[in-house]
Amino acid sequence: MIPLGNKKSARPDANYTVAEGNRRICALKLLSDPDLAPARFRKSFERLGDDYTPIKSVPAAIFSDFESARLWLLRMHNGTQGGIGRKDWNADQKQRFDGGTKNKSALALLDYAEQQGLITPDQRKGKLTTAQRFLGNEVFRDILGLDITNPEEVGRTRPKAEFDILVKRFIKDLIERKEVHSRMNREDIIRYARPLSSLQGVTTVRIEPEALNSTSAKTKPKKPKTKPSKPERAKHVGYDDEVALALKALGNEKLVSLYHSICSIELEHHTPIVAVGTWSFLETLTALAGRNDQTSMDAWLSKAKLQAYDIKGDTVTLQSVMRRVREYGNTTKHHPLAALFNGDQLNNDVQTLKPVMLKAIAEAAAKAG
Repeated sequence: MIPLGNKKSARPDANYTVAEGNRRICALKLLSDPDLAPARFRKSFERLGDDYTPIKSVPAAIFSDFESARLWLLRMHNGTQGGIGRKDWNADQKQRFDGGTKNKSALALLDYAEQQGLITPDQRKGKLTTAQRFLGNEVFRDILGLDITNPEEVGRTRPKAEFDILVKRFIKDLIERKEVHSRMNREDIIRYARPLSSLQGVTTVRIEPEALNSTSAKTKPKKPKTKPSKPERAKHVGYDDEVALALKALGNEKLVSLYHSICSIELEHHTPIVAVGTWSFLETLTALAGRNDQTSMDAWLSKAKLQAYDIKGDTVTLQSVMRRVREYGNTTKHHPLAALFNGDQLNNDVQTLKPVMLKAIAEAAAKAG
């Protein structure tokens, strides 16, 4: 037990926090005052309380601060240690006590899943390390919508209903250990994560971070901000399932690998390398679709080509976007100083060229066949 506030001396009128034995203290409090229990357990505690004789005193060791008590807690819960300690803590209990920030996001998500009835206490045994392996991956966290900016209050950036769809799927796979297991590396995790954004009921809507234990749905809505928030910058080039499936069907390993890479590498610190990768991807794709070596990508994307692709509308814009990708990729690769550093622009260019990419993939497949 540790004195609270400024009362450092152990006096009968001091307030204390319990460093060890929280569940026992909680049980004593509920027996003494059943109204403190959750509604569904209240009558049970009332019945138990009828035969309960109040305890007037309990033996306790008093420490001046938590650090002083830490050594004894470790001795008690790090195994029997030849009789020094007692019952082992499981992985979750050790994390709560001494895990630092490393596994807090995984612990918070598993706690949330248990509260939502997605996993039982027995099912979550041995799952902490695997959950952390996935949540340590930035791409997976982004698709899931998990915000760990504040490790002490893990939040979500998707509406609750959509977040729950994604968490439910991840927890199901975590329990079954087929799609999610501890042997998966970074690339395996990204491949698992990509299709999740296409689950039924999941949209592209994002919200300001809300704590996982937020009760905002039961409270009055907040007043709208008087100052608009700054748009969030693109973290990666947007991955498109339709493009990925078309590339897979084409069967060109180089294109599949390049597309995976440009959509996986973080833009904030690596925009130049993604720009070169995007240029290489489109050069390879247009070559497979019939462009010869003497024709640039933007010259190949002529008005006649766009008409043949049945792409209508502002064709001049598509040509200028293709030219920009070529020029920035070429400049970034060859110039000693100049490079593309605008990740948002690169992401926008790739999204704009999607219809061209799909038609070019189809033409490449026809030529290969």
